[in-house]
Amino acid sequence: MKRIVFALVLVLGVVSLNAANPVRLVKGDVSVFQQEVVANVIIDDHTTKIDRTNQTADVYYGNKSQAEYDKFVDDVDRGHASFITYFNEKKISKTKLTMASQSEYAQYTLKVDVSLMNVGNGGGVVWGFNRKSGGALINGTMHLIDNATGEEVCTFEFERVKGLMGPIFRARVISVYRYLADGLLDAIQ
Repeated sequence: MKRIVFALVLVLGVVSLNAANPVRLVKGDVSVFQQEVVANVIIDDHTTKIDRTNQTADVYYGNKSQAEYDKFVDDVDRGHASFITYFNEKKISKTKLTMASQSEYAQYTLKVDVSLMNVGNGGGVVWGFNRKSGGALINGTMHLIDNATGEEVCTFEFERVKGLMGPIFRARVISVYRYLADGLLDAIQ
């Protein structure tokens, strides 16, 4: 009986570990990540839908004021830079591919299309129920493209990538992109 319970716990543990990663490979060959190459990262989240609105991020923040729009652009651009930096710092033993923002020597381009964003709120800081309450959340796809041929090497989907709570949007968006980088690293293993 103990063996059956142990086997059941082991199977459930493996299933929960696989289910925990919000990034999954849809198609393609991840062996390119084991080559010493550079990939430029292009993240499109300015035209993403903001959760619970019928507007894209550009329209939603653009309708508020120019200052609000500029702040949004600055915050998400910092999140994009954080994705690249975090991926490169954490890639040890997982990949040889290096991410960059605008390298002229890049052999690949990683296009990240964010289809839905929940910008989160600062309420989790006040109430403190758990470390992710109030964190930002994103859904979308990633396409790794060979710059020489224009061919898509592999495609990843991500759903419900959730960042940590933070009192300001900049902290939440940096966190969510770090979790996206973590998910990508786990998906290529």
